[in-house]
Amino acid sequence: MGLYNITYKNKETEKEINAEMGKPFGLIEKLKLGGIGSRRMIIENFSEDIENLALKVSGIQYANIELRPNGIIVHINQGIYTHAWTIPYFRLSVFNGDFFTIHGAGSHIQFNKEKSWKENKEFLQKIVKLKSEFVSV
Repeated sequence: MGLYNITYKNKETEKEINAEMGKPFGLIEKLKLGGIGSRRMIIENFSEDIENLALKVSGIQYANIELRPNGIIVHINQGIYTHAWTIPYFRLSVFNGDFFTIHGAGSHIQFNKEKSWKENKEFLQKIVKLKSEFVSV
């Protein structure tokens, strides 16, 4: 699991993310998968170890998820900054309760279920399917 500030393009950071998650899918793979990005989701809560990503001022905070061959990248908007949280499939868990929650390596982010679940239900099912395919190989 890595946490990267990707506000500005940095070739070293890009190399690290690509080494961990695999290179971004090409056009044909994107079409086969029916898209590789979620719609934006409203963040409700962070685990303590990544709570520093929460907005310091009040307001709605958003994130979206990108699929990669070896895992997912959660793109978290923090005001003018953007952070990428990389989670390999073998460390990824998705829970559906009062919130829907993404867990990875002991950390988690809870998302507002009312606004984010309906728009992203199919995408989250795609994540679970890719995870099961990756782990079973």
